Amino acid sequence: MRQAPSDASTYRNGPAYGERELMLAVLEDAIRCLAGEIGPTRERPQLAAEAREWVAARDARWPFSFDNLCDGIGLDAGSLRERLLRNAPVIPFVGGQPTAVRRARRDRPAEDDIVKMIRSGQPLRVVAETFGISVSKVSILSCGLASRLKAERDDEIRSLRQAGWTHRALAAHFGLSRIRILRICARREEREEDSRTAA
Repeated sequence: MRQAPSDASTYRNGPAYGERELMLAVLEDAIRCLAGEIGPTRERPQLAAEAREWVAARDARWPFSFDNLCDGIGLDAGSLRERLLRNAPVIPFVGGQPTAVRRARRDRPAEDDIVKMIRSGQPLRVVAETFGISVSKVSILSCGLASRLKAERDDEIRSLRQAGWTHRALAAHFGLSRIRILRICARREEREEDSRTAA
């Protein structure tokens, strides 16, 4: 008899694990930019300045912010921000301001346009060159896009489940394991139970 996959193997091999690994890779890339370890020598000061700006920003309304990325992988954004900004070397940037800041005062390309190009499957470096931004910035947007698509997919799964779809049918339709489908649906049930308890 074929055994159902265990929770541990699903976590290691399933979509959630892959998304978490992507978020960690993006965060690691940003930290290396902040330390001046990535990119051609002449570009490192600008990349470090952009990474510092991203880490320091506290606007949680932006889906691809440092705070939201940390929240997605279970890290304390405030504590990590404090350590990074305190310990990262200050790399002089002759331009005075990061490219992202200067562009914001001109006609900065809409992030929706960047996301559309990422979604079309273009390599991140091509997207970066097209819009004149760093590969690190594109990686952050790509990670945010993956998180947003996952949230939209999970909402659709829960809606179809309420409409009468079985867990087996949902698993086959979305290419996920039944355990993964059960977890996604359970999160909604937990939120509804919490709401009833609070009321």
